[in-house]
Amino acid sequence: MVIVQMEIENILMHLSPTDLNLLMIAENSEVDIPELIRQANDKGIRIAGGIFPGLLSGKEHLEEGIILKILNGDSHVAVCTSLKEQDIKRQLPHLGASTTSAIVLVDGLTNNIPLFLESIYTKYWNRLNYIGGGCGSLSLQSKPCIFSNEGFFQDAGLVIMVNDHCQTGVKHGWKKIAGPYIVNNSRGNIVNEINWRPAFDVYKEVIESYSGATLDKVNFFDVAKGFPFGVYREGYEDVVRDPILTEDSSSMTCVGEINTNSSVNILSGEPEVLIECAREAAVLATEGVNPKSVLVFDCISRVLFLQEDFNQELEAIDDTVKQKNNRLVPEGVLSLGEISSYGEGLLEFFNKTVVVSTFY
Repeated sequence: MVIVQMEIENILMHLSPTDLNLLMIAENSEVDIPELIRQANDKGIRIAGGIFPGLLSGKEHLEEGIILKILNGDSHVAVCTSLKEQDIKRQLPHLGASTTSAIVLVDGLTNNIPLFLESIYTKYWNRLNYIGGGCGSLSLQSKPCIFSNEGFFQDAGLVIMVNDHCQTGVKHGWKKIAGPYIVNNSRGNIVNEINWRPAFDVYKEVIESYSGATLDKVNFFDVAKGFPFGVYREGYEDVVRDPILTEDSSSMTCVGEINTNSSVNILSGEPEVLIECAREAAVLATEGVNPKSVLVFDCISRVLFLQEDFNQELEAIDDTVKQKNNRLVPEGVLSLGEISSYGEGLLEFFNKTVVVSTFY
């Protein structure tokens, strides 16, 4: 459900008094989150959610508004306000007997995202299906972006345990143009050296040779959005990491961490291939089930790359879902990184990827 009027009274009118209300809010919406939390608490209304660069509804992407997903009243919320290892384990809830799925949100610009996801997976293993994404601002400025009845948080993560079954499709469509290389020196999401040379030098040589474009510190984001890294995963698509800036024309900062000694490729994309992969993700999510709702986490950087073609990606997802149930409207967010089970069930943080999930 899309809420377009941002007055607190209007938002509260749409919320369930007995169930859990998942609120996914576009960052350009003028919503007083602390006041929303205060009034929800006064009325005994359960809320949880995050701030995202944009929203998805059917064949449209929106820069303002709220996507409301009402979850069963048995759903349980845990907010990890600290992403240090000892704190994460203490803050995660026990697994309920009927819990089958988890919606995971995290500040997409914080550190320790891999540790957060690893801690979740270590505690619950593959007993759950996972879907989620990174919250935050397209400005890439860190600010509070995760909320619940407990408050409004920065550098935090949120886990919602739900009893509905969930089936997920994960695809991206980016293809290798160079590599593999070894990231021999990195620190979190900062890549310092590739093949024992300054990372930017290696990356710049490949991109300029392949595309003919000139790459420098000033135009880095505009050029690099079309050439992500792919962290090698045997038997599956590479896990994409999005380089977003170089501060010293030597190292590069990515959305998401790349471990030292990782094997990486440099990737590129063709619009028609990316769009077809979005369709394939929707097919995987709907195959063999009778969905009652569809939740989509689609990377904001796919919008920046596809531009006017992005609507074709949404149409591909919407058309596929409607082949299963023509009354369903896929809804979701444009995220700073995507979260899902992957491969043998491992919990991953993706970039430039489409995650489509059906609840049934």
